[in-house]
Amino acid sequence: MLKASWICSVVMLAALSGCASSNEGDGSSGEPGAGGPGSGGGPGYGDGTEGPGGMPGDFSSPDDGTGENVDCGRQNFNVERKPASLLLVLDRSASMLDDPNGDEGTPSKWDIVVPALQEVITATNPSASWGLKVFPQGDRAGSCSAESFPSDILIPIATNNASTVNQAISSTTAEGDGTPTGDAISTAVEYLQSIQSDDPKYILLATDGDPSCPKSDSDEFAVQAITNAAAAGFHTFVIGIAASSSKIETLDGLAVAGLEPRQDPDPLAPKFYLAATKDQLVTSLMTITGEVSTCLFPLSAPPPNPDHVGVFVGEQAVAQDTTGADGWNYTGPDMMTIKLYGSACEQVASSGAGSVKVIFGCKDDPIF
Repeated sequence: MLKASWICSVVMLAALSGCASSNEGDGSSGEPGAGGPGSGGGPGYGDGTEGPGGMPGDFSSPDDGTGENVDCGRQNFNVERKPASLLLVLDRSASMLDDPNGDEGTPSKWDIVVPALQEVITATNPSASWGLKVFPQGDRAGSCSAESFPSDILIPIATNNASTVNQAISSTTAEGDGTPTGDAISTAVEYLQSIQSDDPKYILLATDGDPSCPKSDSDEFAVQAITNAAAAGFHTFVIGIAASSSKIETLDGLAVAGLEPRQDPDPLAPKFYLAATKDQLVTSLMTITGEVSTCLFPLSAPPPNPDHVGVFVGEQAVAQDTTGADGWNYTGPDMMTIKLYGSACEQVASSGAGSVKVIFGCKDDPIF
């Protein structure tokens, strides 16, 4: 039984939020699965309105006895989930022609990344909208020269875009000088901000090493660019293409700044996604795209109280798990996205994302 006297509820994928009264002991519990007075299968809130799982009813704030409506800061969210948009930001610097050991050899890192990307982009075409940004610009234009700075988007994001993006990847060569990662991310953010849609948007950075442009403080510049992207609402997944051990610290910093670090119970494990072989890269990419399309739930606003949130898959409550092993957690300090892990994610994959509900407790009222 929910103990809160007022709750703000959000239905993910039905994504509604509202306030309503919850009465104990009267058979009209606000608890998911309690089968309150609504007729759509979702719980009621004791006032004849439906909650998660049913069609939206009257979510106006009840009278508090003084003749004034009580408003706990409810927020309305989109009633259906949008497909995720992924902008691939692909490093085409000449070092991608080296083999994974850093020597000239076969297969090169470019030989690993191209077929893996194309395989995953094709497989996820129905569930994700893809776009492509490559960096640096030009062929042998000179490291960190004006001609090498990334200034445009090669393939804009669009639905059913897999063949177009894959063709562009096939036509791309790894002949660029320098690694202007920070500038590439900044260009990506400018582009994503120009898109007039409310689809959740992500950056997928695939690179083989350290940023090198500008020539001073290039690592800090790239981390700040990814931090700025996250602040603008665009989280970044980082894939290290056959990255050497000397690159781990830098790539970890980029992944953490992007608010989408790889989850691992080992605190010393890399925070970016590893890709030393084609199969490993495919696995990393499928993990990322699976989370985005299945187990990642963007919110339209942060909860009134981040500690008063309940997450349910069907009728089953899911516990918060900050380790990312089995449960749910916020993906970052902005608390704008909830991610499911472990058995909860597997259950959503089998039962459908429409089975997920999230309840926001009001500021001073816990859910449980």
